[in-house]
Amino acid sequence: MKRTAGVVRTVVALCLLAGLALSASGCAEEPKPSVSVLGPWTGDEEESFEKVLNEFRKTGVDVDYEGTTSLRETLVAQVQAGSPPDIAVLNSVGELTEYAHDGELIPLPDAIRERSPAPWAPELTVGGRKNTYWTPVKVDLKSVVWHYTDRSAGKGAWCLGMGSGATSGWPGTDWIEDILLQRSGPAVYEQWATGELSWESEEVRDAWETWGRIITAEGGRAGAAALRNGFEGNDGKGLLKRKGECVREHQGSFARRLYDQDVRFTPSAKAVGGLANERGAYEVSGDMAAMFRDSGSARELLTFLTGDAARETWAGMDERSRPFFPVSVGPYGDAWANRAVDRALTGARRLCLDASDVMPTGVRGAFYRAVLEFLTAPGDEELLTGLLDQLEHEATRQRERGAGHVPSVCAAPAGGE
Repeated sequence: MKRTAGVVRTVVALCLLAGLALSASGCAEEPKPSVSVLGPWTGDEEESFEKVLNEFRKTGVDVDYEGTTSLRETLVAQVQAGSPPDIAVLNSVGELTEYAHDGELIPLPDAIRERSPAPWAPELTVGGRKNTYWTPVKVDLKSVVWHYTDRSAGKGAWCLGMGSGATSGWPGTDWIEDILLQRSGPAVYEQWATGELSWESEEVRDAWETWGRIITAEGGRAGAAALRNGFEGNDGKGLLKRKGECVREHQGSFARRLYDQDVRFTPSAKAVGGLANERGAYEVSGDMAAMFRDSGSARELLTFLTGDAARETWAGMDERSRPFFPVSVGPYGDAWANRAVDRALTGARRLCLDASDVMPTGVRGAFYRAVLEFLTAPGDEELLTGLLDQLEHEATRQRERGAGHVPSVCAAPAGGE
């Protein structure tokens, strides 16, 4: 009888322990939802973005942001390893197009697609279905010439800097793209950017030759200096210098964060000789967010980043580092450049995506390299002929391997015509 009672007590004790274990398991804190983001912003830009993310974190979703200056290489490695981020932010529409056709991207939900205007987020046909695969988080105007307020935008030596690590040369592609857009118009520009117009065409060659004449007008100094200078100056404080040899710079709207009130901008069509036209067309770029892994948290974050709350938080920061968006957001205070860029972005007749950003990655890289080689002898017609032949060969090779192109590059701004 005593033995039986002991067995019963043992069984009861075991049951109690099991119950406590189950109870403890049931009370364990659920893991916090999270989303991983890979993007291009480091330094001050990363700090600003983290402040925006902190607003989103108040929803209870954690965000792990990784900023890198080697974005393409990092993302390629993560995708090949089967561990991409939930969301990646890229400015290369060409790369995103390739990822979409490779089945790596998740189509955007309807609510986010409706906030993704052209030209930044064109529809792609993948697997016989049309979908939007990325959305602009912030944008920039590129048809811009910066100059001192007491100097004319139409006169003086040009500041040039091509250095940008593995992507050195892209400031020169901006020049050629803008010249082609202003001289030949949006329709020709779009044909070239989407692979329908040859690199050896008269219009494309004219853009290169025009740029060569512009940068050699001051005795060739600008071309030689461009190969030595970083795109933000070798000190990271901009290329324009009061006591320097150059007094004006063709650069995107982000450059305003490098300068004070004594520097302002003029649209390139009004500042560069031979570009004057009435088309009202501007070259633009953007930082596009795309989903590589689908989750409720990733959708929530994209919805937040394309909404008013995120934009107002971002826009409320220091006026010199305030980003631009596809739509006008809030007052721009006393920062004249911010107001002027915003008016250009929302009041243009046509906005055209940066052509090199749209091109397949192989063509884009060849374009960067060709710019650097061209600058060694901008007036050499034989050199230019060879470079254009090489670029057309690379474009043909990419078409033959099936590298996708976006269907459209230019569009009226959101709310425009």
